[in-house]
Amino acid sequence: MADHYDQKILALLVEDARLSVSDISRQVSLSRSAVTERIRRMEESRTITGYHAHTSVSKEDGVTAYLALTFRPLSCDLVQPLIEAIPEIKLAHSISGDLDLLLLVQAHSMARLNAIRSEMDGWPNLNKIVTHMCLANRLDRW
Repeated sequence: MADHYDQKILALLVEDARLSVSDISRQVSLSRSAVTERIRRMEESRTITGYHAHTSVSKEDGVTAYLALTFRPLSCDLVQPLIEAIPEIKLAHSISGDLDLLLLVQAHSMARLNAIRSEMDGWPNLNKIVTHMCLANRLDRW
């Protein structure tokens, strides 16, 4: 169970994964060795699963959309490798309710988004895709 120190360390790493252990230790008032040990423990327990560089699509050229997919019968496990093969898919969530899968796609152009969408037409047991275009970014905590 994470205590308040672990929570502070996690919050700092989420904000900036490149922070040094020394910087983190100063901000949470723990020794460098204590912070190093806590980070190691959180990595081993899979609380921390990786460190990532986030990229953005050019605001002039890029498009972002959520694609809502339904399958008959449910096939999320079958399409997992297909999802992973498309780098423009940034998030993929199996969800409850009328939908089965929600994808966040960031493409460099509308043509590329359309190509991705067309490729999905061949996915197994796909029943329906609804595309929701993003018009404005209101909050980004990634």
